[in-house]
Amino acid sequence: MTHDKAIDRLTFHSPINSEGSWGSRNLAKRAKSTMDLFMHKDGSASIEWCCDALNLVEHIGLVFEFDAKGKRTLTDYDGVMTLPKQAMDLLEKHGIDCAEMRKSLA
Repeated sequence: MTHDKAIDRLTFHSPINSEGSWGSRNLAKRAKSTMDLFMHKDGSASIEWCCDALNLVEHIGLVFEFDAKGKRTLTDYDGVMTLPKQAMDLLEKHGIDCAEMRKSLA
């Protein structure tokens, strides 16, 4: 699962918020976004999240734990305050376990 090009793309419509240590503010009630999933040679992955209408691009770094059979479990992320559920949907489509991350973000 190592690729220099995106291995998958998810396109969706959702609210877009700006988040920081100061809190959050809504930028759009419903905007079109795309998420491209990249798998890296070191076992990590990343998602490039774009919202063209708002001229926004976020790079989300993803870290996994591997079990003895090679199953990936998402353990950490970087680049956004809150990992969007759509990012986890995209990862789960590729067999990555996000159950604990979903619980911790709920």
